[in-house]
Amino acid sequence: MTWVLVAVGGAMGSAVGALLMRRPTGTRLLLATAAMCGLMGLLSAQLLSPKVTAVLGYGVLGSAASMVTMAVASPMWVGGDAPVHSTVSVTKRLAVYCVVGVTFALLGYLAVRGGETLFKKLT
Repeated sequence: MTWVLVAVGGAMGSAVGALLMRRPTGTRLLLATAAMCGLMGLLSAQLLSPKVTAVLGYGVLGSAASMVTMAVASPMWVGGDAPVHSTVSVTKRLAVYCVVGVTFALLGYLAVRGGETLFKKLT
């Protein structure tokens, strides 16, 4: 049953990813990465049922994130130094997207944990 839920979530995530990738600009890709990683941080901090986690976490966010990752691929250059240019370009982009992803995943996680702690202290 879990695999069916992941497949349904994957179909929904593919639709979301396709909408995000209609006109992939650098800003749109960074915002999509930030949103997906923030939501993954939120989901990892919450204790949800395994069914909800399968649909939202693994299905929707997993497939939408993979579509954004495919759009991040940079164009290849033609020439003798093409491998060097391509490697440097991919490394720079990967570093930026990793920093954005980790930052927003941490912010999502801390938002839930901090809100939970504040709620417990105030009540």
